Amino acid sequence: MAEFASELPEADGKEGTSEAVARLLLTRRMEDFRAGARLALLPSLGSMVALIYMFSERVPLAVLLGWAGALVSAIVVQIIADYRFTCADATLADLRGHWRRLMALEWLSSAIWAAMIPYLATAAEGLTAAVLAVIAITLLSGVLLVYRTAPSAARVHIALLTASIAVATMIQAGSGGWPALLLLAVFVLALVCSVQAQNGQIIAAARAEISRREAAGTVRMLLYDYEEHSSDWLWTVDPAGKLRDVSRRFAEAAGKAVHELEGMALLDMFAPGEDRDRLERHLLEHSRFRDFVIKVRVDDGVRYWKLSARPRSDGRMSGVARDVTGDRLSEDRVAFMAHYDNLTGLANRYLFNERLRSALSQDDQPQNVVLFYLDLDNFKAVNDTRGHLVGDRLLREVGTRLEKEVRGQDLVARLGGDEFAVLLETRAGAGMLIERAHRFLAVIREPFEIDGHSYRISGSIGIAKRSDGCGEAEELMRRADLALFAAKAKGRDTIALYDHAMDHAARERREIETDLREAVARNQLNIHYQPVIDLDSGQVSGYEALLRWYHPQRGVVRPDDFLGVAEETGMIVPIGEWVIRKALEETSRWSGDFRIAINLSPTQVRSPHLVDVVARAIHAYGIRPARVEFEITEHVLMQKSNVCVGNLEKLRELGAKIALDDFGVGYSSLSYLRRFPFDRIKIDKDFVEGIETCSDNKAIVSSITRLAEALGMAATAEGVETRGQLDLLRELGCQEAQGYLICEPVPGENFATADAVEAAMKADASGILDYRKAREAALKRRSAGTG
Repeated sequence: MAEFASELPEADGKEGTSEAVARLLLTRRMEDFRAGARLALLPSLGSMVALIYMFSERVPLAVLLGWAGALVSAIVVQIIADYRFTCADATLADLRGHWRRLMALEWLSSAIWAAMIPYLATAAEGLTAAVLAVIAITLLSGVLLVYRTAPSAARVHIALLTASIAVATMIQAGSGGWPALLLLAVFVLALVCSVQAQNGQIIAAARAEISRREAAGTVRMLLYDYEEHSSDWLWTVDPAGKLRDVSRRFAEAAGKAVHELEGMALLDMFAPGEDRDRLERHLLEHSRFRDFVIKVRVDDGVRYWKLSARPRSDGRMSGVARDVTGDRLSEDRVAFMAHYDNLTGLANRYLFNERLRSALSQDDQPQNVVLFYLDLDNFKAVNDTRGHLVGDRLLREVGTRLEKEVRGQDLVARLGGDEFAVLLETRAGAGMLIERAHRFLAVIREPFEIDGHSYRISGSIGIAKRSDGCGEAEELMRRADLALFAAKAKGRDTIALYDHAMDHAARERREIETDLREAVARNQLNIHYQPVIDLDSGQVSGYEALLRWYHPQRGVVRPDDFLGVAEETGMIVPIGEWVIRKALEETSRWSGDFRIAINLSPTQVRSPHLVDVVARAIHAYGIRPARVEFEITEHVLMQKSNVCVGNLEKLRELGAKIALDDFGVGYSSLSYLRRFPFDRIKIDKDFVEGIETCSDNKAIVSSITRLAEALGMAATAEGVETRGQLDLLRELGCQEAQGYLICEPVPGENFATADAVEAAMKADASGILDYRKAREAALKRRSAGTG
């Protein structure tokens, strides 16, 4: 056993550890040797019987039976000796002694086989020689099965069998058997290397096992120290889910004594519910889980523990626990903030969407979901003038009033800003829904008393009800939004119930928006011009540029149908810049000292590039700035934007004129005229239309013209369609007029040069009424080459 002793690890020089390694290594060698010997027993006995049968007529039977008896005796002795020996109760010295005896018996068995093979080779020929060769090689290869963990027995076995086979080969083949001997040498070398490698593996495995055991002891020590000093504690349950090895820290956290918890079912500590059911499934299935938060009863109070555990090989489960009550309460607060509006305490948009989807997913109530979208009409004015604190209190009051008007199962949500939503599940028809919406508006309409002040606001409501083909939350919200848009379009304090016409209008608007984005690139936009005449001289004093859209499928799209879309989407800015450049380019080629009027939208006036675009266009086409006039509406000044006023002043500095368009139909506050010095006031066509029959219209027009004269501004009337309107406007002091009576807006190429038209008009006794005839005559002369 010298070679065996040299293979034992020293394990850092610790005597106890070296003995443990030696014992473990011997035990594993014996277990593996026994398993291999049992597997090789039947082939070995079978080979013995085959040889006796085949050589019984060639060699003395007594020799065969004596050889077989010796072999069987060695095997039986080995079996008996091994059967009586128990590794678990043996000392290290006993293990070593038993191992030596087993090896000695194996050496004996190898020697018995090695002695018999050359003897039989002297009588073997033909089939018997082949069988003997197969059995000999098989016995030699068996070292990998029986002796792979017994290197000493393996070396003896290989040496004896190799010598025996070599002698048998020489007996059978003489000196001509050297190739077989060469092959035998190569095969034996491979066997020796294989045995050596397998022996190294078992030694490494024994060392690893001892290291693992030492590490496990270290881990147990560290876990004990960890539990003593950490905020976590350890726990263990047996296969039945009962607590075992309860630590002092665990007992303190549970508020009980150690002996009370020992043997107690872990589940009994936790409150019933889904979390406890999930924990029970993990314990029953012995499945691993991590960071599982569950509610636990401690001293008649409620705490939250976070548990993690994994199964053990002995059927138990061990893990760690931590008290996360503070974290859980913080998470609950965060969850509340994630689902509820911080200002009003109402559901926020996220929770509203979740509830709406949940309500729509109930297949047993397909038609019961109703959605109200509510928007406060004049909240911004209160918020801006009285401050955000008053605005916030107003929003809270609105939310409180709405909640009082619904049932407990209904939901009121604040979607953001001054937008609210009410989600109901009801079978009510359209009439009842409208009545409910009126109740909402009524409670909002009542005055709000805040800090001794009374505030009045109103709202607009859009209603959408789930119907066939509307099973998705996004679709129902879209319909409610369309209904709200329709309600606000009708004015303040109004209600609209969704219908498919709104959907059609929305699709129409989207199509217009899509097509409008490509209109400039596809050269579909054009400018028409409408002349403005001086009522005293009858001459053309200017032209107003009016945008027209020639759509290939829709035909001519009215400005009212697409300018609003352009304004809302911001496309009005690039389109407006194109109009400025196009109008100045075309009219620069016309002769005459007329002015060209161009409309500006509120969005255009806010554009930081407006003044640069105008300046470059004026310079590029050589038009005197004084001939360029920009028309704006009161909405521009209502924005109270310094950017707007600044751009208007910069346009005036360029030399351009500024006119106030549609005067009289908006708020018509005189403060606008005081805030900005306009060059012209344009009287809206609504007053011109009824001037012949309505004394109020006549008085309004007269007041506007006198006001303009007093402020040093010119007055231009729009929408003139009859000679009577024209005569009254001249009498009331209006300087200029435009309208269909004079000329409808037409493309620029349809106009002759301004001086040719004016010359024709001056030569015509009928004067202004024949402007169109004069224009047509000038066009004919131009086309004939005489104008």
